[in-house]
Amino acid sequence: MFGGRQAAAVWGCFVLGGLLALLAQRPDGRRQFHSQWIEGTPRGSVPLEGDPFAGASPFEKRVIATATRAGIDPALVLAVVETESGQEAGAVSPKGALGLMQVLPETAAGVGLPDAADPATNLEAGCRYLAALLESFGGDVELALAAYNAGPGAVRHWGTVPPYQETRTFIARVAATYKQLTGLDLAGATRFAYEPSAVL
Repeated sequence: MFGGRQAAAVWGCFVLGGLLALLAQRPDGRRQFHSQWIEGTPRGSVPLEGDPFAGASPFEKRVIATATRAGIDPALVLAVVETESGQEAGAVSPKGALGLMQVLPETAAGVGLPDAADPATNLEAGCRYLAALLESFGGDVELALAAYNAGPGAVRHWGTVPPYQETRTFIARVAATYKQLTGLDLAGATRFAYEPSAVL
């Protein structure tokens, strides 16, 4: 059969193909993404080349490329971006979280990308952080999302999704957007969970 890297590459191609087919054939009523931000490439990342994502908007192409490099489901990242910032690259939360994925400056610095205000860097940092959370919580998407919102310490303390209304609402909103994009329940994203060798 396939080795680890080959299996990850096959799964990565399967994920991208499935997502692109969904984007190209998305029935009316599913969420469209129209962010005006498409420029910029974070330091240390691979720029998007060519047009391998026919049927996707420029913003979706950027998210798909960044999520794929991090080894996570692009539709999950699109759902997180919509829930966190409504695609507003300049969004700032009362707690100081910044940008498309509402990344705290210290979180961005922790994944090696300190400029959380830059949209490309913010997207890259958010994807890296979400990928690390998926790995840390064994691919459980709900726990990873809970940790993204409430912090990994809170999830470890409770041993499940913390009983915080904000966190539960966040997960429900991500799940609803994910379903609009893919037609799948959030549990469907678990098969695309982070694998360290899945960066294409």
